[in-house]
Amino acid sequence: MRKYTALGFLGIGLIVSPLLSSFATSAVPQQPKIGAIDVQKTFQESAAGKRANAEFAKKRQAKQADLDKKKQDFSQAKSDYEKQKSVLRDDVRQQKEQDLEKQFMALQDYASKLDQELALEEQKTLDSLLTQAEPIIKDIAVAEGVQLIVDTKAVVYFDPTMDLTDKLIAKMK
Repeated sequence: MRKYTALGFLGIGLIVSPLLSSFATSAVPQQPKIGAIDVQKTFQESAAGKRANAEFAKKRQAKQADLDKKKQDFSQAKSDYEKQKSVLRDDVRQQKEQDLEKQFMALQDYASKLDQELALEEQKTLDSLLTQAEPIIKDIAVAEGVQLIVDTKAVVYFDPTMDLTDKLIAKMK
């Protein structure tokens, strides 16, 4: 009887041991494969990035032209005031100075708002490109067997063999 019991335990041990050995090796985490992408380079060199940058540049130029026109109008008004200042009565001169000061403050406020609008517009453009790039990045990661992709600007050093930027640029249309 002991012989059969011993053989039974031996058989169970032989059946269970491969299961335990595969469980033991799978419990040890493997080193993840990491890739890197230069997001800024992608946005500057890819076809989609170039289109988006050109569109943003047009918007920026139009807004800059409007600001330049307002600056020119202010400079002309100030120049006119400087020419007339000596012949104006004190109350008229003070009124013109106040008007110029208000115009200058409005110009500064407009320039500040314009900067904020352009920064927001640029961020929207980048977000749109990143949204477009995400599925492509996922496809590249799967094809390359990469578990993690980081922006090259977010790390101190990376091995250039990990750089997937050119593949992303080629696929972004």
